[in-house]
Amino acid sequence: MARNDAKSTESAVEVELEATLPLGPQPLPELIEFRDIDDAATMKALADPLRQKIMRALGRNVHEKARIMTVKQLAEELGEPTTKLYRHMKQLLAVNLIQVAELRLVGGIVEQHYRVAQKGWGVHPERPATDRESPLSEELLGLVGAGVEDYFTRYEAALHSGRTYAHPQDNLEHPPYIRSVGAICDFRMPRERAAEFAERFHGLVEEFNSEVHARGADSVQVNLLTFFYATEPDDASDD
Repeated sequence: MARNDAKSTESAVEVELEATLPLGPQPLPELIEFRDIDDAATMKALADPLRQKIMRALGRNVHEKARIMTVKQLAEELGEPTTKLYRHMKQLLAVNLIQVAELRLVGGIVEQHYRVAQKGWGVHPERPATDRESPLSEELLGLVGAGVEDYFTRYEAALHSGRTYAHPQDNLEHPPYIRSVGAICDFRMPRERAAEFAERFHGLVEEFNSEVHARGADSVQVNLLTFFYATEPDDASDD
């Protein structure tokens, strides 16, 4: 009985999502090259590690060709139950981060095929999120938190599978023979030195982000998580 109920729920959600669209490929516009996300609703849609995984799966190799996948295909790739993904797909659809690319009639059920709506995205709030009580600030923090959680989940998986190593020397001794670099720091430095470091770091990140999405035998997958911020010392800080 539970299995039949799950199938019924799955079918009902599919019909609910796109009941008004005709069967076949959908007349979609060209993919947006880059989407600046500056609204709370879209940030909220991305404030979940699983939804970020969905976006990354659909966006894989999008600079060559957009992937078009069903929820079942996504669930198999992500190792998640199919029924769990529908709510997340609906939230991504609501803010046009993903789109229905095609509808097919399979076994009497309308099957949706999805794609991303943009080749890349980044977060650029309309104003500084200085009010910690504002919805924009809350959603921005939620998005960043989900991204950090997703990043370290993938890093842990890479370590366990032997695709990377915790010690830099081990990485230099195994393919692709590239050092891993990381630091978690909390200390004091002169204000001018901090400002100089921030500008240099910003330039390096901008250079990194501008790299062409390369493919081929000589390319490697890289993963980067960066944060640098300065604050005035609090009363408990040591001199």
